[in-house]
Amino acid sequence: MRVLEAVLLLLCLAALAYYVHRDLIEYAKFKLFTETADRRRKYLAWARESFLLFSCSTILCLALIGRLRAVTTLPPEFSALAQLIRAKFPKAELPSTGFMVGFGGALLVGLIAGIVLPKLLAKKRNGNSAPLVIGDIEALMPRNGPETACTALLSLNAGLGEELFFRLLLPLLLTLITGNAMVAFAFAAIVFGFAHLYQGVIGIVATTALGVAITALYLWTGNLWIVICLHAGFDLIGLVIRPTITRAFTTSTS
Repeated sequence: MRVLEAVLLLLCLAALAYYVHRDLIEYAKFKLFTETADRRRKYLAWARESFLLFSCSTILCLALIGRLRAVTTLPPEFSALAQLIRAKFPKAELPSTGFMVGFGGALLVGLIAGIVLPKLLAKKRNGNSAPLVIGDIEALMPRNGPETACTALLSLNAGLGEELFFRLLLPLLLTLITGNAMVAFAFAAIVFGFAHLYQGVIGIVATTALGVAITALYLWTGNLWIVICLHAGFDLIGLVIRPTITRAFTTSTS
């Protein structure tokens, strides 16, 4: 058995469990904050703490086991599972990158124009302009420009750190210990979901599903930085773009 990898895995999981437990308590307190200064301090504290837990611990652990190259190169332990996914979804059968980017942009605009804005209109007429969310994250939504700058940092940090930790470090350590990459990635996706315990059951289910989808994309492309950018972009849409559109829209109609 790989003793070093097992010790590092236990330490990472213990640190994550402590972080999730404390996050749950602090989020309940955060909901009571009314002053922007208090909210901004907590945003920045969360960004700092998650950077240390996810990004720094990943780099340190990878250095200790001599696998820093895994940040830029798909680990050979993942190759068999990656080939299985590519066999089921050959790249030649999928649209080009340019098409996917254009389609994604059009889809986003369509969602905003066809779904978000009509619902905002309805909520405005009913006296409630709160943005639509999945899971208990409404309190996280920034209320002004300074808070939005903090949530932008939080989003970028989450995209980097959480992908390093949940899509690389945990699966790699587990695969080295168990020899089974599929089990390792499944476990990491479930843990990724429960790391969002503060969002409630719906949030856990949604983030677990997202974790599975991002895992498949990581293995299919073999490029961790693609999913880092995707994760950061997803969070930026939820915590920066949508709240900004909502504020602009409700201000212009008030």
